[in-house]
Amino acid sequence: MEDNEELLSKYSTGVSINIRVDQLWKDTHTHSRNGKYNDWNLDLDCIWSELARDLKEKEDIINKLKSFQEIEEEFNKFDEDILENGRINDKEPEGFRQMTESEIKARNEHYKILRKKQLFLARLENKLGKGTTWNTNEDDEVN
Repeated sequence: MEDNEELLSKYSTGVSINIRVDQLWKDTHTHSRNGKYNDWNLDLDCIWSELARDLKEKEDIINKLKSFQEIEEEFNKFDEDILENGRINDKEPEGFRQMTESEIKARNEHYKILRKKQLFLARLENKLGKGTTWNTNEDDEVN
């Protein structure tokens, strides 16, 4: 076998991957709506794992400027931003204690960061051709 010969699997896991990613997206919506930010963040990390498998190091998949390492650094920045606001705390205050102003502020910041992280992954999914697809062939357009 030649070094540059492309290997093809006898079986395709493409459908399984799509089903898994679809379920993860559903989970992100459920967890975000229920205020389970830790679970939401873990869902997004799992989606990253599924999408990142198609990013090849030093290959211009996203655009002509970004390598896998640059995309990964952009993704990892979300976790750095989360940690700047402290750990995500999904627990309700005990007893009759209300959340403090700083807890509310941190929670709101975590929400905004997770929303941006989700949007980043959705756009990455689209650019990889696994999400929303756009018809660019004018002959195939339906009037």
